[in-house]
Amino acid sequence: MVHMYLIPQWFFGYDVLLELLFAFVTLLVAIYAFKVYKLSGENQPLLFGVSFIFISASYMAQSFLNFMIVSELNRDICNAMKLANIDTLNALGIYFHTFFFISGLLFLVYMTLKTKCAKTFSLMFILAYALLWFASNTFYTFYFLSSVLLTYILIHYLVAFVRKKQKRTLLVLVAFAFLLFGSIHFIFSINHSLFYALGHMLGLVAYILILINLIIVINK
Repeated sequence: MVHMYLIPQWFFGYDVLLELLFAFVTLLVAIYAFKVYKLSGENQPLLFGVSFIFISASYMAQSFLNFMIVSELNRDICNAMKLANIDTLNALGIYFHTFFFISGLLFLVYMTLKTKCAKTFSLMFILAYALLWFASNTFYTFYFLSSVLLTYILIHYLVAFVRKKQKRTLLVLVAFAFLLFGSIHFIFSINHSLFYALGHMLGLVAYILILINLIIVINK
């Protein structure tokens, strides 16, 4: 139960509510991205919206399964059958979150490539999921891969900001910087459980900044 052991005791249960909040905020991001797509007709907002649909689904699945884990623990933590069920739920939570979240990041990276090449798209997914499938430690591999993808996305927005110096681009740049730092924190949270909570806080701020950016775009 790797994922469960990372959670600080004082934070246990609150992460379920935060993940549900993440799911709601990222769903709003997707909705506003689709609105931008309808106004502009450009491909990038569409891919941005699809990516956040996947990210929202990742948090929804994680929140639901973590809630089930908390419910099982509250019933009878000493029951061997219950603990087996908790192991299963924990594994499902990790795998569902990993699949949907990495899918969302891959859509974002594909968006930054500004190409419609199906071979490039499929190659990205095959390599990413092959890495996760054959990894000896899914937890570390997931956050390492997330950090690499987020770094690529961050560089994209950094270059865009340097070129045009737009405040909206800076807002998204800061948001993805927070997501990257949050992902790096999770890598070290195996030894420092406080980083688990810090990663959640940084993620929440990041998603709110991205949502604010899209609202500004719609209003303009």
